[in-house]
Amino acid sequence: MRRSPFYRFLGLCRPHAARITLGVALILLATFLTLPAPWILKLIIDKALPQKDLRLLTELLAIFTGLFLLRAWITMVRNRILQNAAMRLVCDLRIRLFAHLQTLSLRYFDDNHTGETVSRVSQDTGEVYTLTNGFLINLIADSVTVVVVIGFLFYVDWKLALATCAVMPLFVVNYLYNRRRMREESRKHRQNWDKVLGFLHEKVSSARVIKSFVREQGEITTFASGINEDFFNYSRIVMRNTKLAVVADLLGSVGALIVLGYGGWLVVKGEMGVGTLVAFNAYIAYVFPPIVRFVDLATIFQRAITGLENVFKLLDTKPEVADLPEAVALPVLKGEVEFSHVSFDYSLEASIPGGPRTLRDVNFRVQPGEVAAIVGPSGSGKSTIINLLARFYDPASGAVLVDGYDLRSAAADSYRRQIGIVLQENILFSGTLEDNLKYGKPEATREEIIEAARTANAHDFIVALPDGYSTVVGERGAQMSGGQRQRIAIARAILKNPRILIFDEATSALDLASERQIQEAMERVMKGRTTFIIAHRLSTIQKASRILVMDQGTLVEQGTHAELLGRGGLYSRLHALQFKEPA
Repeated sequence: MRRSPFYRFLGLCRPHAARITLGVALILLATFLTLPAPWILKLIIDKALPQKDLRLLTELLAIFTGLFLLRAWITMVRNRILQNAAMRLVCDLRIRLFAHLQTLSLRYFDDNHTGETVSRVSQDTGEVYTLTNGFLINLIADSVTVVVVIGFLFYVDWKLALATCAVMPLFVVNYLYNRRRMREESRKHRQNWDKVLGFLHEKVSSARVIKSFVREQGEITTFASGINEDFFNYSRIVMRNTKLAVVADLLGSVGALIVLGYGGWLVVKGEMGVGTLVAFNAYIAYVFPPIVRFVDLATIFQRAITGLENVFKLLDTKPEVADLPEAVALPVLKGEVEFSHVSFDYSLEASIPGGPRTLRDVNFRVQPGEVAAIVGPSGSGKSTIINLLARFYDPASGAVLVDGYDLRSAAADSYRRQIGIVLQENILFSGTLEDNLKYGKPEATREEIIEAARTANAHDFIVALPDGYSTVVGERGAQMSGGQRQRIAIARAILKNPRILIFDEATSALDLASERQIQEAMERVMKGRTTFIIAHRLSTIQKASRILVMDQGTLVEQGTHAELLGRGGLYSRLHALQFKEPA
């Protein structure tokens, strides 16, 4: 049975149990140091002042001052300890979440908005701090205060204490009546806010597309709609909390009125001293305000539980592609690749026999050092072959083998370290060119970096920049042109010295001059390596050792350029369309 989020939160606290326990002990000590104050006030009113005992008054005031100074110091130490423990918990959880994200398969990122994932790591984890440093302190301090004070009040005058407690069940009824609605409203608010964050992240990263289609006003309207929905959701939460607080405050006032009325009657009858009534009334201030605060704590708790539910839901997500317990580390590869009866679909229904398939029974073998080009109409399954070859996904049936190893039985890290991938739109990370070049090989020397850049036709333009290899590329490489980013990506890939190279439409978005430079770089780096090239421009793959022709998820042809032209099949028709003379 799945444990509750709060129980699992307590599990997160175990590594920091010593500091949290010390903090709780200091909470209790500070709370107990507060409790003598009303009784000291009683002694001043009933003894020191009537007897005009200056010495007793001085002693009582000194004790009063000492207690509060000591409490202030303990509170400061307590806050520092618990704040440190709470922030360490948050940091550890964020690291754990980010590390878990690195293990998840691409399907998770395909199915979830980036903004929602970022919210899990940045916002929901903050609820751990709230629970540890806010909720925990107030809950323990207020609970101890209420229990101890009520016990003491029964010791002083059980009748008056019993009258005081008469309204307390109503606080419980007030909370229980609203608890379920509080949880539902908190969840709805968080879900809507996740959508707003996802929308914001997507649109900020797509500014060029928005401007090119003149969609600024439409996006503003959509964003405003999401924000307004969040406003209404949060307003419902605020009103719920307000109702709870108002009712709780009203009940507290009724309790105080009972004490003053009944206690005053006892004083008039001579059954209670004025000092005792004053002390009793002061102690009541230690009972009802904490009970009222319990309402706020309940709101904080429900919001925190909602955040923790999201965090643990992410932590419970299992990677679809994961190493088996008996997975073997691959040796240095030769580069033989075989697809044996491979079928696959991106939808979750792919595991159902007879379900939909993006690839259907694909079979081919590429020898070490061969250059294999994959062509076909859009949606034919070209990129899916690459995704399976990189083991971003596992096939639904059949096997992808490299040097005879089924990739599902191999340690993914040992395999991916021996492949290099260059995409159509490559991402450069914020930082310098050198940082990006050695991303796949952090220990690379400057000489190795320069050699890789030369091979990729990138060295000349890099050294021409004012800061050379120390040039900051900007977010996603925004300071570089498309051709420059591609050459950096090629250099980054070959710096790993991969045995298998993958070019996924690496030149399709470039001008002819940039394409020629990329082609020259590709021809150099492909020597001696098994290479897969996805290309729409058939002119770029005519020298390939083997051309795989895909159509609607099926491998319909394979052979050399000349062989395929001679067969008059799909490849021949695609070639004729691309090289058709204009009318």
